[in-house]
Amino acid sequence: MSTPCPGTEHDNDRMERGLQTLRRIEAAERPGILDGFQDVAPGFGELVVGFAFGDICSRPGLELPTRQLVTVAALTALGNAAPQLEFHVRGARNVGCDRREITETVLWVSGYAGFPATLEALGVVRSVFAAEAAGAGVPSAERSERGLRTLRALDGDGDGGVGEQVLASVRALDPDLADDLVENAFGHLDPVTSRGGLNPLTRAIVSVAACTALGTLRPQLTAQVHAILDAGGTPQDAVETILQMTVYAGVPAAVNGLNAARDVFRTR
Repeated sequence: MSTPCPGTEHDNDRMERGLQTLRRIEAAERPGILDGFQDVAPGFGELVVGFAFGDICSRPGLELPTRQLVTVAALTALGNAAPQLEFHVRGARNVGCDRREITETVLWVSGYAGFPATLEALGVVRSVFAAEAAGAGVPSAERSERGLRTLRALDGDGDGGVGEQVLASVRALDPDLADDLVENAFGHLDPVTSRGGLNPLTRAIVSVAACTALGTLRPQLTAQVHAILDAGGTPQDAVETILQMTVYAGVPAAVNGLNAARDVFRTR
């Protein structure tokens, strides 16, 4: 009678967890990462599924939609992985995030990563939303008009609100991008019933993700960990967000983030 190899059962469990999570994100029965690098790095796909999605993204503590927004925030801040950002923007949509939440996450990160990184990310977001809009059956002009009404309603202050000011800044650099954001990010929302956006807790969580990923913003990171707790979140919300950065920004960035979070917890 043969004896199972040590760790085999654990490895199978983490692979199954990872596959279940990744199937929800990718909306595919067999995730593409399993076959995408077999020619140059056999087994790499299994490593990614087991670690990134089985060990990290399947942990309790953060719901999967929030984890996708966390990932979008981190990849926006890093600014060097457009294909992965596109994958996770689509993944955010697949697990239930609305366009407003995704767009607001990207726009919010501009305060930490700068406007160029945000413009690059908005270009990725635009391409994902445009692909969705192509099959939506709503005329472009109608989406644009609805988008402006929704943006003003979400701002709560009519013409000249914060959202429109941001769009004006984008339009000065890329008019087509600004028009696409109005049409595709906001044009599918009901301006009366949809409130979209990010609540204070989620805003603090995505801020922690961006600050951890960048690795050079400890004072801001500390402030945003405080903001998580002030918004009714728990230490676990902060810890899970930082742990997820091991996948996208590396272990050193996550270690620095955990040290900052621990200092906050000690002072509370």
